[in-house]
Amino acid sequence: MFVWGRLGAAILGGMMLAAPARADFFDQPFALRLFFAVDRQSNYASTLARQASIAALEGGSANPGAAAWRQLPTPMTTLTTSFVYAPSSGGRDYYAAPFSLRRQGPGQGSLLFAYAYTDTNNGRGDNGLAQSLRSDEWFGGYGRRIDAHSAAGITVRLTSGRIVSDSVSESLGGAAVRATTRFLTPDVNVGYAAELSPTITMGLVAGYGRAAADTTITSLAPLVVPLPGTGMPITLPPGTVLAQPDDIVSTYSLRGGLGFHLDGRTNVYLDAVWLRMSTHNAAAQSLGRFALGAQHFMGNGWFLNGGIGVDTLGKVNISGGLAYRPMPSIEAQIAFQSNAAPEVKPEIGTTRLVAGSLAWIF
Repeated sequence: MFVWGRLGAAILGGMMLAAPARADFFDQPFALRLFFAVDRQSNYASTLARQASIAALEGGSANPGAAAWRQLPTPMTTLTTSFVYAPSSGGRDYYAAPFSLRRQGPGQGSLLFAYAYTDTNNGRGDNGLAQSLRSDEWFGGYGRRIDAHSAAGITVRLTSGRIVSDSVSESLGGAAVRATTRFLTPDVNVGYAAELSPTITMGLVAGYGRAAADTTITSLAPLVVPLPGTGMPITLPPGTVLAQPDDIVSTYSLRGGLGFHLDGRTNVYLDAVWLRMSTHNAAAQSLGRFALGAQHFMGNGWFLNGGIGVDTLGKVNISGGLAYRPMPSIEAQIAFQSNAAPEVKPEIGTTRLVAGSLAWIF
């Protein structure tokens, strides 16, 4: 994803576009399943279950309402730079470099601008079949307090890029083909956060995206096919365009979270996510995901974060991280996540994720 950084439905790509409807999730094409894997890395700013809870009332939350919760007596700007590295056992390395700028002020709400670059190293992996991703993501957002106990916000994003996916085509007698998809995806998320009591917080986020995906499918090796009308065999050279399917891909998401503030040092969060993708050329697919995370203040500016997640496919991942605030104007974080992309494990192997970030507050 790795991202991975939420690439939206646009990456759903060429091999999916020509595929028949299938009931089993892992029978779906690589590009479709990659969308669900990318969503796991939908926020770069926190290490709580690899992303801050929908109910966490802080700037790193994936909830644009919760991120705008703080009311400040003076204007404040937060500049954050991060690096995300996701090696896979299949020999491919994915990485992302996000950057964000948040401006908050008394009575002004919270204004966000962010950018994330994602790319792949050694996309052909150990088996020689390319599974690579490159993208640019541009974010803008705004949120503010509604009253003493609630806040709301909105985030819009534009993602553009390319996904390359090699596979073996059964309809072509086992020949290898390459699907190259260029995409442009606008999406929007609207969030609400509230303090239900002095010790319980909640958050809700609804999202929608609509992607235009233009795909070219080409042969990777000489391909012998019968000539129409005569049946005479002819050989098509590598790189021959076999199909150019285009599609419109729609994504829907609903996220909710509860936060329990046990004391002044420990917070526990429970999140649930529902995702659905539909296209003009393939069957719709849905997935549910649940996460339990906690954050504990250890003292002297140190915070310990951790979480465990499970989805409706039965796939489990764990995460952990440390945050350090040596002074009010500086915060550093590091995180690790296991089984970061189980949705695409058959193609790229087991993926782990390491992320680090540094924030400057002024």
